[in-house]
Amino acid sequence: MVDDQLNIGIVGLGSHGKNHVAMLQGMGHQVLGVDVDPENRFEFEQKFDGETYETPSKLYNSGIDAVIISTPNKFHEGATVDALENGLDVMLEKPLAHDLASAERIANTAKKTGNICLVGYHHRYRNICQVTRSYIEKGYLGELTHINAKYIRRRGVPGRGTWFTSREIAGGGALIDIGAHLVDMLLFLAGRPTLDTVMAVSRSDFGHHDDYSYLHMWGEDDEARMYDVEDSVTAFCSFEDGLTVSIEVAWAANDTATHSYKIRGTEAGAHLDITNSLEEVDPAVDVRNELELYEARSGGSDHFVNSEVVAPLNNPYREEIDAFLSAVRSGERPARNNVEQALQVQQVIDRLYDASNQNDEM
Repeated sequence: MVDDQLNIGIVGLGSHGKNHVAMLQGMGHQVLGVDVDPENRFEFEQKFDGETYETPSKLYNSGIDAVIISTPNKFHEGATVDALENGLDVMLEKPLAHDLASAERIANTAKKTGNICLVGYHHRYRNICQVTRSYIEKGYLGELTHINAKYIRRRGVPGRGTWFTSREIAGGGALIDIGAHLVDMLLFLAGRPTLDTVMAVSRSDFGHHDDYSYLHMWGEDDEARMYDVEDSVTAFCSFEDGLTVSIEVAWAANDTATHSYKIRGTEAGAHLDITNSLEEVDPAVDVRNELELYEARSGGSDHFVNSEVVAPLNNPYREEIDAFLSAVRSGERPARNNVEQALQVQQVIDRLYDASNQNDEM
């Protein structure tokens, strides 16, 4: 038992919820859970020896200090708004919601209640991402001109036939899932510029086919069930400060898996690569974090300089939970991963979907 132990409620005891429970218990905190599925509640009770409830309202009145929401996207709003209005601080899985209107209602409730609402864009807690932002913020790269951002899985549909592949429940496919991480990182690295124009194309070329070939799948594989979402989006964006961004997001592609950002500036360039081949197997294992800087200099003779930047590996999931719990203890709303930033991500995603839909109608 630790002096600063907190009682944390988990809404949604699926895979993401269980990951949070294991992390919290390892940090010495008490965890209670709620799930509509009795099998998930039974597994939680047996594995984690924790108390469970059938409805969030019972959990919210159990004396907990804060709550983590790990439900499918469509149910974020109901669980989060109720928690905030019950005086609880909230951390919820990204994205903020399944659509922009729902996300706005969450953000408005957080503003009205004054409670903490942190959204789980964990990549920003990676040391190498913080280092990259530091170089940009200090002007080392000069003025940013273009970013080429890619988050591509060779075969990584996260469960055909689950809620991930239902537009009604998830809000979309690859873009609102892994693309939300990419949009959040772009805005973080670029200093949160305002989006101006968008061109986008969405495709569904792989996930709904009977002959979809893969080596492993994170969730279920039942192609006979719902699959009405995109498995890739390609886009080009311009921002009001002149920055342009090219985006490639794919759950499945005949290409090398990558999660990377090539950043061009007027003084230097950078290549941030956070490709993590083991992330879907073990979220706590980070096997690849790379940053390289590109410069042109004079002196003796004009020449190029390529610099490797090495930062210590860290566990971004633990850092994220630490930040949330620290905010709960202090009562101070976090500057990083707050609900206003998550709403901006949702606004960009909404613009990308609108642009891709317009392209489909042409």
